[in-house]
Amino acid sequence: MFIKTLPHHTSFGVSTYSNRLDKSKEKKIVVVPTTYDHAGASREGTMKLLAPIYRSAALSAMAALCFTTASVSYADELAPINIVINQSPWLDGFAGLVRRYETETGNKVTLDVNPYAGSLEKQRNAVRSDQSEYDILIVNGIFYPEMYHGGFLEPLKNIDPDFKLDPQIYTYDDTVCFDAVNKTVNCETGDLLTIPVNPNITLMFYRKDLYEQNGLKIPETWDELIANAKALHNPPEMIGMMQRSARATISITWDYWPYLISHGGSLFRDEGNGDFFITINSPEAREALETYVAISKEVGPENPASMEQGDLIQYLVTGRAAHAVLPAAAQSQMDDPNKSIVPGKIGYMTIPHAPGYASAPALGHWLGGIPKNIPEDHKVAALAFLDWFQKPETQIAYAELGGSPVSAAAYESDFADKPENRYMLTMRSASPMARRLWTIPEGSEIVAVLEVGLNRVVAGEISVVDALNGMAAEIEKIMVDAGYDVGRLPDLAN
Repeated sequence: MFIKTLPHHTSFGVSTYSNRLDKSKEKKIVVVPTTYDHAGASREGTMKLLAPIYRSAALSAMAALCFTTASVSYADELAPINIVINQSPWLDGFAGLVRRYETETGNKVTLDVNPYAGSLEKQRNAVRSDQSEYDILIVNGIFYPEMYHGGFLEPLKNIDPDFKLDPQIYTYDDTVCFDAVNKTVNCETGDLLTIPVNPNITLMFYRKDLYEQNGLKIPETWDELIANAKALHNPPEMIGMMQRSARATISITWDYWPYLISHGGSLFRDEGNGDFFITINSPEAREALETYVAISKEVGPENPASMEQGDLIQYLVTGRAAHAVLPAAAQSQMDDPNKSIVPGKIGYMTIPHAPGYASAPALGHWLGGIPKNIPEDHKVAALAFLDWFQKPETQIAYAELGGSPVSAAAYESDFADKPENRYMLTMRSASPMARRLWTIPEGSEIVAVLEVGLNRVVAGEISVVDALNGMAAEIEKIMVDAGYDVGRLPDLAN
């Protein structure tokens, strides 16, 4: 495997990298190599050297036995593939799994690692070019609608009519499927376009040691959570509940989403069936936002509207927060003695809900899709990797390598029962309940409206009612300008 990182948009080339512009179809039987060159990137975009991977002589000998007409190595049958992926805390686990894939199959994989925005831009450029240089796009769960509605991804059944999603893989609110006729995201009528590669759903992180000391029970509802947070709130030493309320590309919107959905609210009336009538200013949305603001005022930090994800993590690992909603991937820092003074003291629970509704963790996941504009042999090779990736045994190995699996097989394995992997037990129950944000390409415009409006409420600049009514009006304009025939609910009264 070759990993290339491009913090300064630099180009790298190695002998195993496939030049897609070379139209030669000459095939060569490739002996499984004994070493690889690796380069990886930290989350901040700095370069670091990954340890070389050495193949055993036994593997090389086994590969040599495959040089027959009846049985050839996978490397002889499949083209090398190039995957564009973002820098993230789970990159090392994914890269480790790719190395295992190469070891087991002899197939070649290049990882093109980029910062979040850089990866998105490369994907946008690739699918609009004559021929994509990437065979698999690791698409974010916030911006995947752009790829779906644009028709840029190949339905997997077009590559292999017999291909099916493994039954233990989570569909994450059906975001792996798209109905191109009705323009809806659902697996009942839609085609399978992607395979999940990282869950990244939100969980409630909490101080389980303080719960035990104070005889507190795991809350089911938001009111029960607030009561527990008040019991532990002792500022500035201990903040009862931390929320991610700063505005960014997407920050407070993702934090607020579980409140909205678990109160019975929604952005649109029936998005799954193509009804985009705007309902963000419903009574249910009002109750959700009032709950969110009450938590920030009653058990939050002094300046809640400025809190970002890094702040929440910092408060937890320094022992100054009793609760915080964070993506599951943040669990890796909680028990790290080099980062945390509370190892073993953080627990994980599903996010609370209003009475009569279900918990609704927010999706911020990643999906692997195959672009239409690549050669057929590369589509076959890309699907071979995704098929291997989704297998139960691969998903368990993914967890063991420090990755974030997307299969119930991993979360129900013995590995998940180990104390250091306790977050996986919560993921087992939370994953089927995770909810998507939006399914249309206008989401990038909509989230900009939500970020500003929600942040201003927490900052005390406008009221809950004014924020919801204002956001509904702005979102209606976005939708009408984009050609949708929509309306919105009447304004809420103060």
